[in-house]
Amino acid sequence: FILFFLFRPLASSLLLPVMSATSLKLRPAIVLFGDSITQQGFGLNGHVGWASLLANDYIRRADVLNRGFSGYNTRHCLDLVPRLFGEGNILFCTVLLGANDAALPGERQHVPMDEYKRNIGKIVTSIRHETKNADLPIILMTPPPFDPATWDLNKPLPESGSRSNHAARAYGQCVKQVGAELNCPVLDVFEEMGGDGEDYGKYLSDGLHLNGEGNTKLYQGLMELIRRELPDLAPLEDEGTTGLPMEEKFWTELC
Repeated sequence: FILFFLFRPLASSLLLPVMSATSLKLRPAIVLFGDSITQQGFGLNGHVGWASLLANDYIRRADVLNRGFSGYNTRHCLDLVPRLFGEGNILFCTVLLGANDAALPGERQHVPMDEYKRNIGKIVTSIRHETKNADLPIILMTPPPFDPATWDLNKPLPESGSRSNHAARAYGQCVKQVGAELNCPVLDVFEEMGGDGEDYGKYLSDGLHLNGEGNTKLYQGLMELIRRELPDLAPLEDEGTTGLPMEEKFWTELC
């Protein structure tokens, strides 16, 4: 028989499909919200992605939903929140924004630092408001380091804009301040990738976006943070007592 799929309007919860002929029981959702670094999180051009690695860890535990929007800054994403989020069974969210906001003044995507900080805070409170969950865990992530020389050689469009590693670091400090104010765990991606050092370029594909090694580094840092600060939401490990178990019985229990 044929199943006909109907879709809720854009304002509905996370744009999840509704099946008219039968009902699929959805697992708790992990929502990844951000710009191109999130949009490319399932991998690009054959490279591994941080979102796909995360989804693999949560197999039979939660569904990882990618809500990444290439080129968007916090102004754009703040407007998106009411259209993307609603009531639902959300395990936790990640927010990774700032790589575009930190474009230098005068560039199209630039958002001043003080406004960027306010916007990150508004995004957190807006997500919690739309989901009607004031305690929803939201993991904030700082922008990764930036390699201007490589970006100048590889940026896809002239209007993609100029940036600096100093700005990436400064915008990341804003994220950490918001995290402290709103009780959000923060993954310092800039620090994880050694942004103050000299070899952070090994994590970047074009000076701005992550390559396979960079995606793996972000994923590893994220999982360490979850196990440390949100252990009840981490995948239950063998012989462990804290975390999310796999759904349903193992096959060896059935036959």
